[in-house]
Amino acid sequence: MDPRAFAALVFTVVVWGIGPVFLRQLSLDLGPAGHLAIRYTIVAILYAVSLAIFGGWRIARADWPRLLFISTVGLIGYNLGSAFGFGLISAGIGSLIIGTQPLLIALMGTVIGRERLTPTAVFGLILGFCGAVLLVWKDIAIKAEPMDFLMGSSFIFLSGLAWSIYVVVSKPLIRKYGSVSITSMTLLICSVLMVPMLARPTTLETLANMTAASWLDMGFIAVLSTMVATISWNFGAARVTAAAAGAFLYLVPIIGVAAGALMLGETVTSGMVLGGALIMAGVAIAQFGHRLRLEGRIAALAAVIFAVTMWGLIPVAMRFLVLELSPATAMVLRLYPAGLLAVVVVLFVGVKPVAWRDWLRITVAAMAGNVGYQILAAYGMETVPASWTGLLFGLEPVFIALFAVLLAGDKLTVWLVAGMSVALLGTAALMLGSTLTPEGDVSLFGVILVTLSTMGWGIYTVVIRPASRKYGALQVACLAMAISALPMPLFTGSEFPATVAGMGAASWIAVGFVVVFGTFLATSAWNYALGHMESAIAGIFLYVQPVVAAIGGIALLDERLTWPLLLGGALIILGVAIAQFGPLMQKRRFAESRN
Repeated sequence: MDPRAFAALVFTVVVWGIGPVFLRQLSLDLGPAGHLAIRYTIVAILYAVSLAIFGGWRIARADWPRLLFISTVGLIGYNLGSAFGFGLISAGIGSLIIGTQPLLIALMGTVIGRERLTPTAVFGLILGFCGAVLLVWKDIAIKAEPMDFLMGSSFIFLSGLAWSIYVVVSKPLIRKYGSVSITSMTLLICSVLMVPMLARPTTLETLANMTAASWLDMGFIAVLSTMVATISWNFGAARVTAAAAGAFLYLVPIIGVAAGALMLGETVTSGMVLGGALIMAGVAIAQFGHRLRLEGRIAALAAVIFAVTMWGLIPVAMRFLVLELSPATAMVLRLYPAGLLAVVVVLFVGVKPVAWRDWLRITVAAMAGNVGYQILAAYGMETVPASWTGLLFGLEPVFIALFAVLLAGDKLTVWLVAGMSVALLGTAALMLGSTLTPEGDVSLFGVILVTLSTMGWGIYTVVIRPASRKYGALQVACLAMAISALPMPLFTGSEFPATVAGMGAASWIAVGFVVVFGTFLATSAWNYALGHMESAIAGIFLYVQPVVAAIGGIALLDERLTWPLLLGGALIILGVAIAQFGPLMQKRRFAESRN
């Protein structure tokens, strides 16, 4: 990817993500009507000057009804809904509801534009709207003013509906006159009609009494968010694929929630996490579901979702076991049954003869990589919540790439360096946050142990890869698992039998989940999915893992969502994405330029 395009897209989504914070602040400080009247007076002046200098104001008489319709119903409806909505609800919740806009655009394209909805798009629509309902339903009961919350959420949703009408109905005009001309004309018409409607005798007094902070908020929305960010988006989107540009938009609601928590002190609730995750999943499925190439088998999609969900819940189950039993007992109960099951599988499928050098390689990978990984992770989880652990486990692809450079001679790329830098900044945010959280919630030492455990898994993956290629992934994985179980008796201790005998049903369910669902079934489902879709597309689903871990920790273990978790998690996911997909996009762009 062109570094300039990457910088432009990151700048855009950060500006758009923070935008709801400034919108809410303006609605609270100036009132929804006052802030819109002042803001769109500025917008009208800017776009009138733009049209006078660059032209683009000549529109055929036959197209004026459509132009007036999208300017009034589309833009005025969008602005009224968002301004009055953000006056009643938090920036974080508003950002997540705005995240349903791609779903509304797809739905409106079917209703108005007569575009066809695919089965995956229908599934994505249903999932996303369920997330929106859950978002409102779970939080309305805890609000001091539930009717205000419900009205605010409805206003934001209606603003998204108005925007979807604007996007769909404006398409013929944009094709005919260009995006710059139609954007300028519709914003100018919107301003001319809306400002007199909203202006009050007190508007000039409000304008005169605006503080420097209010002017900064106004400048951010009117200039930076409306004009500059639109230009930077068009610049970046023109230089990458549509899918790559669209992927950046998934950061907007995450940034909005984080900005609301950091800048306005808003509380992030479990309803926001669960509802927001469903909304983003629904949008992703609706947008990219048709690209999965499932060869008519919806089972592949179900398999990959099952695998990443099970892997995401492993930190939750292990955290529960570590707290209920002990780190050593939890580790033994995970590895020993898995090792026995691996032996059974090997005896059932048979074993190819293994050279002694490869036995040494598998043993080193099992002991230094897997056992080391399990020890560090188990003892780290004792003082690190599952949601934090899940995000730290998200570092594994970066460490795998790093150890491939150090141990296997792979090339060190600019993308890996950039991705590692961003991801490690996220880790640093988590480490810093661990020193600021209430006593006993998270320990810095535990965060360090979990981070080191991901390095152990990186070593395991790189060291064992040649043997997997030579003898097959299933055989080598089973042999490594069986070897990993051998030192487990050293961690049992004299109290181990009594601990196991006293385990409750919940603990045994957690053990069964980790061994059967989280290890064997999830791995089998993942391998099945890889046989029916592109590996690059399947890799995108891995970003669901830390989200599942965070949701599982909050929903099942009553963990709290804090700003270090949000900030650190976002940076880790972004860093891994840069390291993984930067080279792929660069290769694709190089191939396109050659063609």
